[in-house]
Amino acid sequence: MEPDAGPTPDPESRRLSVIQLICRAYGLADASEITEEHIQRYVSEHRHGEERTEQLRSRLRPRIPRQRAAGDAA
Repeated sequence: MEPDAGPTPDPESRRLSVIQLICRAYGLADASEITEEHIQRYVSEHRHGEERTEQLRSRLRPRIPRQRAAGDAA
């Protein structure tokens, strides 16, 4: 009896190339339709999204105090 390998991976869950992401983002049929404007716009939007995500993470990060060692003064 073979051990269960779990669910088969979804083809959509594999990593996509930047080319594929640009095509999907702008509804392009293939890489031959990508222009420099598409690339610049994608990079700009992606960078803005990363900056916003980092701002949210830092704002929502819990402030957990450092645990004191046994010999620390109170």
